[in-house]
Amino acid sequence: MKQPFNISSKWPYSFVVFILLLSTILPVSAEEETDLIDLSRFVEPFYYEVMQNWQEEGIQLGTDEIDIKAKDYVKKSEEASLTIDSYAGKEEVVLLEEAAGWLEYEVDIANEGLYELAMDYIPLSQESGGSRQSLILSISINGEIPYKEARSVEFRRQYKDKDPQFDDEGNQIRSLVEEISDWTTAYFRDPGASVKPLQFHLEQGKNTIRIQPQREVAALESFSIQPPTNYPSYKDVKAEYPTSNTGSEHVIKLEAEDFIAKNSTSIQVQYDRDSFTTPKSLKKVKFNTLGGTSWQDGGQAVTWEFEVPETGTYKIGFRGLQNYRKSLATFRSIYIDDELPFSEMKDFKIPYASKWQEVIIQDENAEPFEFYLEKGNHTLTFEATYEPFMPIISQIEEVSDQIKAVSQELRLASGGRINKGKAVVDEFRVWNVKKELPGLLEQLEEMHDQLANMAEQTIEINGGRNNVSQAFESTVQDLAKLLEKPNEIPNKQVVIGTMQEKVDQQRQELMDSPLEIDNLYLVSEKSEFPRMTANAFEKMQGTFNSLVYSFSDQNQLGEQKVEELNVWMMWGRDYAEELQQLADQYFTPEHGIKVNVNLIQDKNLLILAKAAGIMPDVALGVPSDMPFEMALRGAAKDISELPESEQLLEQYAPGALLPYYYDGSYYGIPETINFKVLFYRKDILEQLDLEVPETWDDVYDMIPTLLQNQYNFFADPKDFSYMLYQNGAELYTPDGLSTGLDQTEAYRGFKEWTDLFNLHGLDNQVQSFYQQFRKGTMPIGIADFNQYMQLLVAAPEILDSWGIAPIPGHLNEDGEIVRWAGGTGMDTTSMMLFNDTPDEKQELAWEFIKWYTSPEIQTEYGLNLEQFRGETFRWNSANVEAFSKMPWRKNDLAAILEQWKWVKDLPNVPGSYMTTRQLDFSWNQTVLENGNPRIELEKAVKDINRELKRKQIEFNIIDENGSVLHPLDYLEVTEPWEGVKQVE
Repeated sequence: MKQPFNISSKWPYSFVVFILLLSTILPVSAEEETDLIDLSRFVEPFYYEVMQNWQEEGIQLGTDEIDIKAKDYVKKSEEASLTIDSYAGKEEVVLLEEAAGWLEYEVDIANEGLYELAMDYIPLSQESGGSRQSLILSISINGEIPYKEARSVEFRRQYKDKDPQFDDEGNQIRSLVEEISDWTTAYFRDPGASVKPLQFHLEQGKNTIRIQPQREVAALESFSIQPPTNYPSYKDVKAEYPTSNTGSEHVIKLEAEDFIAKNSTSIQVQYDRDSFTTPKSLKKVKFNTLGGTSWQDGGQAVTWEFEVPETGTYKIGFRGLQNYRKSLATFRSIYIDDELPFSEMKDFKIPYASKWQEVIIQDENAEPFEFYLEKGNHTLTFEATYEPFMPIISQIEEVSDQIKAVSQELRLASGGRINKGKAVVDEFRVWNVKKELPGLLEQLEEMHDQLANMAEQTIEINGGRNNVSQAFESTVQDLAKLLEKPNEIPNKQVVIGTMQEKVDQQRQELMDSPLEIDNLYLVSEKSEFPRMTANAFEKMQGTFNSLVYSFSDQNQLGEQKVEELNVWMMWGRDYAEELQQLADQYFTPEHGIKVNVNLIQDKNLLILAKAAGIMPDVALGVPSDMPFEMALRGAAKDISELPESEQLLEQYAPGALLPYYYDGSYYGIPETINFKVLFYRKDILEQLDLEVPETWDDVYDMIPTLLQNQYNFFADPKDFSYMLYQNGAELYTPDGLSTGLDQTEAYRGFKEWTDLFNLHGLDNQVQSFYQQFRKGTMPIGIADFNQYMQLLVAAPEILDSWGIAPIPGHLNEDGEIVRWAGGTGMDTTSMMLFNDTPDEKQELAWEFIKWYTSPEIQTEYGLNLEQFRGETFRWNSANVEAFSKMPWRKNDLAAILEQWKWVKDLPNVPGSYMTTRQLDFSWNQTVLENGNPRIELEKAVKDINRELKRKQIEFNIIDENGSVLHPLDYLEVTEPWEGVKQVE
């Protein structure tokens, strides 16, 4: 009798598994591809590309002019929170009370075409619920967002610096900032990319315009639709000038730091010791210039006011420093009385120069432009722009997507894993790329030619070779080498990944536009510009003065004043100055002692200071490993023994205190926190019908859908904390003398960690999660505070498209999701005291720490930093109460606070550095070299224990025979922190 076909009896189980795996590796057929989600549905093209398409389609400029009252909306979403009321002197205006929901307006267009949109608005003041952030709106036309820039149109506030302030020694310190915003008519535009307002295609008949606030609240009075603005050329404008010219010689000098308005608190005055910079800033700090890297973002603008003594034509020049990017030009849009005088001022080029240079506003033939000015008051505005580079930036996105597509195609064809730049599947396989991967070589050749053309375009726009053009040329050479041996291309996937990273990096390089200005000049037609650069003797004198100044008292850490509280701070000058002001304002009057905040740049100065006997009284901003290292050597003060220390430490999550705990005591206090959270693209997950995962099982369930649609989940290959901790592992035994990685829980966590990459297919090398997330090619993953701020500041076009959530966890026996993760010990800072501080100042130093860590001071410190210096100064205080009062998005704060409960940083014991090192080695061997996870972890355990014992002998914890002389008190954190509830 014929037996039925039985897989288990006829075929080995391993063969069946092989067939199933093979089916996931083989290239997707053309029929299967039709089921994939089209990536282009989530990523709008650049405005530059859309405009080109409209021009090719022959769409004409519109001719209608229509005004719409903001209160006359036809529809609003349920989430929209608004009222119609009077505000700032105007009646019946729309008050947007929350950055949520949307409003829709209908407009009847008689003539189809391209139109500009303007808005009369005023940002709500802080008293009315606003903050000092700029207003961001998105706009859609007839149900669609037409291009990327329409996702986040920014309307900036206006500020001015208050009167100059000086410290007790006569050094100028940062002034406070005052908002001066008023009712304004502003166009919807992308000022960095183009001086012209954005254009929108409106069809004949009824059109729907949806306005959706993304950030900040404002009052809206009206919208206006009008034909596109036309900027005439200099030749045409000059032909209209009156014939009369100034008969006298006039030189109008403006100090750059004496501006009347700026549209970003990030733009800062600076001090410069060059002998030709005015006013002098030698021994005493005097802010005498403006800008630098604080004035580089597209759209950042500064306005000066000046008096014209006589009607006529004037030339403009300035003394500038433009050496922040090697050989790369910077651009500024130039306005007179808020108007662009002629088209050549859209993007005036300032070439690179290593030193201060004279910049004359002139044409390509070095003929200065003439500006006709009536007698009286006028304003001059410089706005940062990168418009000339937009064609290159657009192509960078295109080429990057092409490289990503090639990389994915190769991964599918070769098996999806990489080992030292070669495909793991079969490194001895002989490829016939032309036959097996049809079209691949043509793709690479096309990229080769496009990048070569981009390099030439960059050189032409810039006026010479530069770092960006060289990066493109280097990538061209890499592609040429690949094409020389096409059949080796599948084994060069790491090379291709590196190309993508190199190309992506150039985008921000082109968008940054730093410039520092000392002074500006307007001279009449018959006058000459004054000399703006120093001669050789003056330069030598300036160098000498700088050298002398570097040895002055205020820069000498060796001169610790007994009558002052000496605080060393490892932050930038802005942070130190803000703390100095707060200390002068609050601490000194209460305690009667002057606080002297000194800047240090290297944590090793603390070690050198210990050897030299010049220790500070307080250290702030020190890396999280330093208090332990100093405690191990008897230099750090035991915080636990100080009065009221228990109440102070209760302000912090126990897991965040782990790095500062050693042998029963705390030797440091966390200053900042670096949370880990789950980032996700709302738009893409919605289209894929995926929910935000709560557990790792949810992640494993969603990964196949992501992979099938050419996406993936991101997890940092170097971060083992969540997998080990969530599986119940401890890094060390209860006595702190041996590693805890030899326990079952540790192996389970290590295997799950490596299985993420070996079994579930996560990328073990991601060039830039930020870039991939921004573009939508990697729509979900775990990252930290730095990623959060980068998205918030540098990716406004997707502001409404992403969210954060607590990281996935594991269900425990009680059904609770355990979300333990490290994070705060990486790129975070702490504060500490020292045993060398004289007894009479120990108490004052401790009082300073209690004052500095208080929720009130931490809140004021953080809010001042951001409000006066910009969003990039967001203070991620480790004090949860102060942290919660920073201007977070409401849902984001809730997610961060939920994850805060589960913070569990890496503890320190003598030799603990070997733990992270060996786990890294074990991951490499298991994932990259196909090692057995149990064997690799056992190797790590041996090496870690060997190093722990060596350090224990060094510090007399055990003797040479291994006998314990002093068991360590090791702290275990097993319960989530309930302290978060005070601010939830």
